[in-house]
Amino acid sequence: MPKFLQPKELCLENGLEVYTIEGGGQDLCRLDLVFQAGSKVQNKALQAGMCNALLFEGTLQKKGEEIHESLDFYGAYTQLDINPDRAVVSLYTLNQHFDKVLPIFIDALKNAIFPEDEFKVILAQKKQSFIINSEKVEFKARNAFFKTLFEDHSYGFSVSLEDFENISREDVLDFYDQHYKNASFKAYVAGLMPVNGEAILNEYLGNWQVKKTPVIQEYSSEVKNEKIHIAKEGALQSAIRIGRVCFNSHHQDYHRLKFLSVVLGGYFGSRLMSNIREDKGLTYGIGAMCVHQEESGYFSISTEVKGEGTQLALQEIYYELKRLREELISDDELSLVKNYIMGQVLKSADGPFAQASLLKNMHVQGVGFEFYDTYQTILNNLDAKALRDLANKYFQEKDLCEIVVGNSLFFVTSDQ
Repeated sequence: MPKFLQPKELCLENGLEVYTIEGGGQDLCRLDLVFQAGSKVQNKALQAGMCNALLFEGTLQKKGEEIHESLDFYGAYTQLDINPDRAVVSLYTLNQHFDKVLPIFIDALKNAIFPEDEFKVILAQKKQSFIINSEKVEFKARNAFFKTLFEDHSYGFSVSLEDFENISREDVLDFYDQHYKNASFKAYVAGLMPVNGEAILNEYLGNWQVKKTPVIQEYSSEVKNEKIHIAKEGALQSAIRIGRVCFNSHHQDYHRLKFLSVVLGGYFGSRLMSNIREDKGLTYGIGAMCVHQEESGYFSISTEVKGEGTQLALQEIYYELKRLREELISDDELSLVKNYIMGQVLKSADGPFAQASLLKNMHVQGVGFEFYDTYQTILNNLDAKALRDLANKYFQEKDLCEIVVGNSLFFVTSDQ
């Protein structure tokens, strides 16, 4: 396991939790503000994404161009990110300018007005991207997959073309007021802490009105075994998604199931890659993963294959799942995958910025770096028979949802 830098926890005057991970030899830092403003809390399609994208596009005193030029002058820049659970607003800056850059950053964030002109431009850009993506088989398969797995949860929601006509600037302002201005969030500083950094943070973040973090309700769903084939005439490739709702990292089986997903399709030499790419030549890539979500989790196999190879690819995917259910994984393969996973963990924890990103993810899961001690113990005690039993528990074909999008000429049956 990597040597994790010990995070220091600060508590500002308003109760805001700030975690600092100091390290690195460069005189710079990154400030991340992690808001509970993911798409799952929106009341209307596009609210969360549009709000996040427009945060630095203007205040009453400054246009977006002026804000970005002011940050550029000091060599600083912002980064925005959003997923169903969280929205992240990041500032990268040289330490010597932290006291000058932070006021610009916080003023823009706390006083955003979402100008109508900028709103229309970004909405038009997102609409155009949506129209282009809607013609892609992978996009259709992904949306159908999550809609099927999470049909009564926001994790399964997907945008429609009509949503771009129904969203307004006022909708975005409402979301901003509720989930940014009066928000539950945490802050992370990675790199070298600026001189007087805590005092500066207190001055500009210590008066933010911070809500208490709400209690998370975990979602459980019935197993779906639907086989949905969606026709996309003229498509040269078929997109395949196979998987199921399972659980997040709090479940006792999560780490072992994640290990099985790596064996199956989590690295270049995995079983699915060796079979379907290297041996059959049906795809450039195929992957399997077990994914943590704050309220749930899922297992997924995804690929795009040559249209004429659709049925063969499906056959071979189920064959590899059957092998996991019936055969013991060899000691050599167990060792290989363990070493690969450990290498990925080491890579993901290389430096203070990377470790701060890991800590953010750990906090979403309700844990800290001790998570990796548990992970290490489980990896060290993996047992081939127990893994086979786990495959029989979670990888039965009758418990898996199958989505295929492509030319109907390559379907044996078409359900949709």
